[in-house]
Amino acid sequence: AIMLTDCRNSLFERLLRRYHDNGDVVAMLDHQGRMHPAIAEFPNIAFYHGRLKAVPLAHQEATLPEHGNSGDLLTDMLLTRRVAFIDAAKPATTTSDKVNIIEAEIIAGLVRRIYDIEKATFDADETVGVIVPYRNQTATVRKLIDRYGIDILHNITIDTVERFQGSQRKYIIYGFTVQEYYQLNFLTSNVYEEPDGTVIDRKLNVAMTRAEEHLVMVGHAPLLEKNPTFRRLIGFVKEREGSIKMEG
Repeated sequence: AIMLTDCRNSLFERLLRRYHDNGDVVAMLDHQGRMHPAIAEFPNIAFYHGRLKAVPLAHQEATLPEHGNSGDLLTDMLLTRRVAFIDAAKPATTTSDKVNIIEAEIIAGLVRRIYDIEKATFDADETVGVIVPYRNQTATVRKLIDRYGIDILHNITIDTVERFQGSQRKYIIYGFTVQEYYQLNFLTSNVYEEPDGTVIDRKLNVAMTRAEEHLVMVGHAPLLEKNPTFRRLIGFVKEREGSIKMEG
């Protein structure tokens, strides 16, 4: 009677399902002041029916140069792309499926590059945040960042997507971490299907929408592409020339 068929469904989801077509009860907040439109584009298409609009604020209207001249591939990517996907090789060996050392090395290197770019105004609570799905990977990334010996970097937030909900950073790095097919179920188990059939991947949506000016995703594309939403996302980034393949 109260439309509770799955204990994962929140009260608000059940209310939305019940009153979806009642304009006196349901309305959508369609203006956002966090993400640059280039970052909002995929979530807008995939999850918000194209109805999401920028306020806009100053950072939402800022432009980036078309080309970088740093001499470093990843630095130039950070300087010229709002959204990027780094296709990381799968580790040949691992101590745990919840630790991906190749991705952790890439993420640590990205954090160091972001620090170099933003050194004059770097703020551990505002400049960069790292999202990974497992505590083991959190610890691994933290250890690799600490080896650079830059004290302020130890204080950046590296945590799961659930702990990032409600917050934002100028740069968000999202490391998928997963190495085996069965792990895709963990990443994609928290979905909501709207009455019109639209499937919303809550974790992916929250992770992507934490970024204000830059979003960098790191993962093993051949595995992630076995999921339809991830396949669509990776294709979306490739079409915009934001994909880089990193060999092991």
